[in-house]
Formats: sequence, C-alpha cells, structure tokens
Amino acid sequence: MKREIDITNWNRKEHFEFFSSMDDPFFGVTVQVDCKRTYEEAKEKGISFFILSLHKILQAVNSVENFHYRLEEGKVFCYDTIHGSCTIGRADETFGFSFFEYIEEEELFVESCIREIEHVKSASGLCFSDRKAKNDMIYMTTTPWFSFTELKHAGSFKTGDSIPRISTGRFEKVNDRLLMPINILAHHGMMDGIHVAKFVEKLQELL
Repeated sequence: MKREIDITNWNRKEHFEFFSSMDDPFFGVTVQVDCKRTYEEAKEKGISFFILSLHKILQAVNSVENFHYRLEEGKVFCYDTIHGSCTIGRADETFGFSFFEYIEEEELFVESCIREIEHVKSASGLCFSDRKAKNDMIYMTTTPWFSFTELKHAGSFKTGDSIPRISTGRFEKVNDRLLMPINILAHHGMMDGIHVAKFVEKLQELL
C-alpha cells in the first residue's frame, strides 16, 4: 500500500524540485557500525550473519519515513512497508537479484530468506527472482571480500529512479569491536543527511 504526498504543501517541496532537476540527484555517505553483537547472536543461533544483519537493516529502514518515499511519474508516494532486493553470489562468480520480503518476525524472515537465496543460486543470469522490481524496496549488496571507505553504484538517474541503495563490506576487528562499513546512497529530493543519520542511529541500536 502507498499514499501520495501532496507536493504543493510538502515541507520538502523546494528541496524536491531543486534536486530533482539535477542530472544526478543522489548523495551518498559511508559510515562504520559495530556489528559485534549481531555477529555473536548469529553464531549463537546458528543462522547466517548476512540474513540476520539484513533483517536489522530493513528494520532500521522501515523506522525512517523518508526511506519510504518514491518518485513515480513526477509524483511522490510513501509506501507502507519497504522490502529488500539483494545481490546473491553464485559459485560461478555471477550473481542474481533477489527479493526479500520484510517480515517483522525474525524466524519467519530467516526462513523466507533461506528459500529465496536457494532459488537465486539455482537460477542463472540476473534472475530478478519471481517478483519484478518495484519501488517498495531498497537495493542492497554486500562485499564480503573487502572493506571500503567509499562506493560508487551504476545508475540511470534520469529515468526517475529514487530507490535508495545500501551496501555493506567486510567487517574488521578494532579493539573490542567489529566495525562494518555501510554505504547509503539516496535521492536528495527525498531525504537529507539528518534522515540518513536517523537510519544509522537506529541500525546501531539494533546491531
């Protein structure tokens, strides 16, 4: 479900129009979050750290309204729930796009993710899962082979794309913490740094 934002009376009207007129209206930041508790929790429960951290990322995304805004044919809509579309690597060094439905109940989410990962790994090409790309999601990827301090994505921003991208890298032990880089790329007409900060703050609480 989604509701249309009345742009005329929106407090972001001028911000939206200003940034939407740019060739590339996206801005990005990379921060580090301590994922030690989630890593230890995943080991204790015997589940994938990737899936457990993904659940917490989607929890944090859904807690900030600005991450729900999407541009569609010149109009702005706010979706009730945001899901995840992640890249899933395969043994042949290709990847496929998945769809992870956001389910608040952790156990059900984990079970759903395991099925989707198996499906994408057994497919070929970009896959796109069984659900065609829609706007009620964020694009996600992870680079477990290396950490990073910045990240650039491919994109066709003049098409009206407004879906945020969230990427994570390999975590590294620093003293008593496990620091994981996370890159957030977002349409500046939909949100500002303060909204990204709210997401990061919530995510750190959950991790």
